[in-house]
Amino acid sequence: MPGPGIGNRTGIAGARLIARLTGALVAAHRASLSIRLVHEERFLDLEARKVPILFVLWHGRMLVPIQEHRDQGIVTMASQSKDGELIATWLSRIGYSVARGSSSRGGSSALRDMVRQVRAGRHAALTVDGPRGPARVVQAGVLQLAKLTRAWILPITSSSARPRFLASWDRYLVPQPFSKTFVVYGEPFAIDASWADGEALARIASAIDAATAEADRIAGITPPDVWTRKTA
Repeated sequence: MPGPGIGNRTGIAGARLIARLTGALVAAHRASLSIRLVHEERFLDLEARKVPILFVLWHGRMLVPIQEHRDQGIVTMASQSKDGELIATWLSRIGYSVARGSSSRGGSSALRDMVRQVRAGRHAALTVDGPRGPARVVQAGVLQLAKLTRAWILPITSSSARPRFLASWDRYLVPQPFSKTFVVYGEPFAIDASWADGEALARIASAIDAATAEADRIAGITPPDVWTRKTA
């Protein structure tokens, strides 16, 4: 019988190997894409003003935007599940700082970790409907993080001229290799203290939706139903 901790160490080693192999495939896939950044000046302006930034995006459109901001020391969150271990390992390898937790497990400690790191000077990023949905429903943690750090909300999203939408809860978009791909930055804004929580969450959702709709228009695609509700 394995000694104490051996099974856990084996699992971590396996996760690291899988993350390394997956990371190589993802990097090769990204290198094949023709990527255009739309409204990048919105990000650069916030950078120039030296304000903390909280990137917000839908889980189903995360693949390319995350890679566009690799090696910038951005703090994000990954769940404490086995899948989360793989994601956390991959994110760490591409230059993210990863707090472990989710809305169902370890979320409070992960949020405190993210707050500490943003206050120390890092930007943050959250897939605000992840890790398991419902799709395009903003969870409350992003609002807590924004209020505690006074970070500016910066929507970010992506689309592709030749997308493949997976049969997942969020209809995850994977651009086909060698396709034209677009990363769109939405209108940034700070959370107004006068807004009720429901209003603030709705504004975040509307801002990401608007950026996503713009990305799809530029790409010239009509996405599946999960992506086609009306935007404000």
